[in-house]
This record gives sequence, structure tokens and C-alpha cells, in this order.
Amino acid sequence: MVKITLKFVVPVGFRRGDYAKLFSDAGGGDIDFDTPVDNRLYELFPSGAGIYGFGHAPFGRFRFGHGHAMRAIGFGRLPFGHFPFGYGSAQITAAHQVSACGTYKYAFKVYDAAGNPQSGDPDEISVTIHTAPAKPTGLKKQSYNNTTDVLTLEVA
Repeated sequence: MVKITLKFVVPVGFRRGDYAKLFSDAGGGDIDFDTPVDNRLYELFPSGAGIYGFGHAPFGRFRFGHGHAMRAIGFGRLPFGHFPFGYGSAQITAAHQVSACGTYKYAFKVYDAAGNPQSGDPDEISVTIHTAPAKPTGLKKQSYNNTTDVLTLEVA
């Protein structure tokens, strides 16, 4: 078994309560967007991460963030308080195990809090996996010569 770890940086434009599901092609063909890899719902803002960036509460708000005293744009306004630094970012991580060699395609499909899918096609990523071959049965190491790089096996 090989464990694949996928990371997804949540872009701007989502709200608290929105979530993603992980989909795969199971090692061949197109991704099956009807059957998720597992039943897990990946929160886009786990534990509130990504809700408050530099341009949001508390640093980008009130007098300093809005620049009221100077009648100018403050720290929480354009350009410094916006994309992506000002909004903050969140990263969600998923792990999936595979047991066979192959090229696997994965995608996070995003849904709003009501369960409606995001319009458009999700970005896909391909991962090529090479698993270690199974240990041969019936063979035993007899000797190995470091100088000549010769391995001698015997049938057990």
C-alpha cells in the first residue's frame, strides 16, 4: 500500500460552510464525479482558517484598516488588504491509499453549504505511483559480495 497525500489551497470566493469532496479515476480513465473516494467532507475553512487575512479582522479593520483619520485608503483596503494575502488562505489535506502501480487522477469538487456543486470543472492532478514488488517466495539470501556486487540466492 502507498499513501498519497493531496493538498488543496482554497481560493478566494468561498464562504464558511462550503466544503469539498475528493474524487479519483481509480487508476484509469476519467475521474468519476458521481462516486467520491470516501464519504469525508473537507471543510474549506477548517477551524476558521482562511477567514481572516491581513486585510480583515482584527488588523485590517476600524481606524487603522480603513484610514478614516487621513481620509485615505487604509491597511485593510486595496491593494494590500486584498487577494490573497488580505483574505487569508486555507489549505485542506487529504490522504488516499493505493495498492497497485499506475497513474491516478484526483480532483476536489467544491460544494456550497447547501450541497450545490460549484460550476465549472475542478482542477485535476495526476500522480504516478510505483509500488515495491512483492517479496519473492521460496528464495533465501546465501551471500552477497560487496566488491563484485554479486548476490547468491538459494531455493528454500
